[in-house]
Amino acid sequence: MSALARITISLPETLLHTAEAKLGHGEASRSALIRRILEDALKDAEEREQVEQYRRSYTEQPQTEEEIGWVVAAGLETLKRNPWVDDAR
Repeated sequence: MSALARITISLPETLLHTAEAKLGHGEASRSALIRRILEDALKDAEEREQVEQYRRSYTEQPQTEEEIGWVVAAGLETLKRNPWVDDAR
């Protein structure tokens, strides 16, 4: 872990107590709780950025009709080999 920075923050008591009760999950300290919450928030933000990048890329360069045809053909071929379909029907 990198060097730690010590900060002081002020929170409404109700927010702090609710966070400890609902999000605490047995953290050893408030610092650990706040650190985990920040790490989770940063991970969520990164995932949202990746989804937005994927959406933007797909919008700028969508699948072609030919590519969609390949997907449909592959799906149909997979369904033909579906082991849970009873051929005796």
